[in-house]
Amino acid sequence: MKLRITWYLFLMILLTGNSVLALEKTKKNKEQITVNSAKELYTVLTQMKQGGIINLQDGEYKNVKFAVNNQASKNHPLMIRAITPGKVVFSGDCHIDIFGDYIHLSGIEFSNIQRKKAEDLIRDKGKYNSYSKLKFLNTADVDGVSIKLEGQFTEVHHCDFIGKTTGASYINMDIPKKEGSYHHVYRNFFARPPLHRNGGSAMRVGHGSMTLNHAYVTIEENLFENCDGESEIISIKSSRNYIRNNTFRNCAGGFSLRQGRGSIVEGNFFIGNGTKRCHGIGIRGRDHYIFNNYFYKINAKESGVFSFGVASPEDPERIKLGLYPRHFPMTQDIYIFHNTVIDNYSPYNINFLGGYGTRNRFELPKNIVFYNNIFDKTPDFMNTKKELQSVFVSNYFANKKSVTDGVVATKLKLTKRGELQVPVANSTFQDKSVAMPFNQANYKTFIKRDFNVDYDIFGRKRDSQRDSGCFELNSADEMVNVPLNKEDVGCSY
Repeated sequence: MKLRITWYLFLMILLTGNSVLALEKTKKNKEQITVNSAKELYTVLTQMKQGGIINLQDGEYKNVKFAVNNQASKNHPLMIRAITPGKVVFSGDCHIDIFGDYIHLSGIEFSNIQRKKAEDLIRDKGKYNSYSKLKFLNTADVDGVSIKLEGQFTEVHHCDFIGKTTGASYINMDIPKKEGSYHHVYRNFFARPPLHRNGGSAMRVGHGSMTLNHAYVTIEENLFENCDGESEIISIKSSRNYIRNNTFRNCAGGFSLRQGRGSIVEGNFFIGNGTKRCHGIGIRGRDHYIFNNYFYKINAKESGVFSFGVASPEDPERIKLGLYPRHFPMTQDIYIFHNTVIDNYSPYNINFLGGYGTRNRFELPKNIVFYNNIFDKTPDFMNTKKELQSVFVSNYFANKKSVTDGVVATKLKLTKRGELQVPVANSTFQDKSVAMPFNQANYKTFIKRDFNVDYDIFGRKRDSQRDSGCFELNSADEMVNVPLNKEDVGCSY
């Protein structure tokens, strides 16, 4: 009791004037402190060595810079939160370092940021931390990432990332060599204007030296709308990631499996509406599984909905630097199944020759497998070479005649389902899918992920005779996974 009183008196003496500092005990015996200035926040963080709750009163907190080293725990986390989400603004020259574990930051708006040097806004090296209900607005000062994740088991959810006009992604992740990251990024909103140079993605998972590191990152149920920073909206440069149930709406860019192996891309809506330079999926690396995705009015200028990268040879200079030997990795053993492409504006549905002949790229993709997909008409079905190794089984193309074995010519009649155009029931490809000759990848310690071919993109149970494409056409089950809008994600304020 004596120590508790001494602690209280120390804080009251230290913080004088008009400052408000209330210290109380919650029912769970957690310190709960209210502050109303950056100075008070620094002081409390210095003194609060373990967990507790720091409530931020409404107002603008200028030039916020602090490092958190608290030894918090699962049962006693450190929470730094706005009393009124959206009414607390961090502005000016801000930088936050998170070195501790179980640190939770919530309800803060970052705007009018004016840093003096290029650096990350938030850098996290800890474990089991979380960022929720944060709003990053119109960052236009210097290059730097909004949230840099270097630790493990971090959650980023219900945040807004809007209007960044400087270089670097909103979220970057560095992947440890052996242990995995296991981050979870969900229910966020991303938008940004064109950067007109490289470095304008919404998110990057790993980089060249981390290509073969198993990340085990899950990116799900996020909305990317008018996210036009550069050609790669999300750039995956690591292995074993799970990207599911996201919506990409009117973006001048595409999703990129840039490097790495064994990632799963499932249940995503790519709604281009004819937006110029709107791509589908760029694919490099090995052992990826891409299924149950929907593509509508994709308008890739010179490419396809599915674009496979041609490999460059190994580079001794990259090996010296500890990077993956090939700048453009070998693309092989990719499985594409139960996807639906509607009203494609692009030159091709499939481009097997991404980058061919440029920057010393000549090694063609190998063993690319397409099962049970539906493709709308395009000027050319695919861009390929005779010697390229690919497999097509039970695919359907809205054309008068078949273009290759395993691609059946069909009539494609559509009906409206919500905002989506979907094939009508009793289409020629209904009940015509075939079983696929592979088993689920072994993810060991990764949260169990099934290929879910027993369910369609809406999350509805398929019958015993599955339909080709991402929709089970006759199902009357409730639609669980649908395209997201702004009101479904991000901050509620």
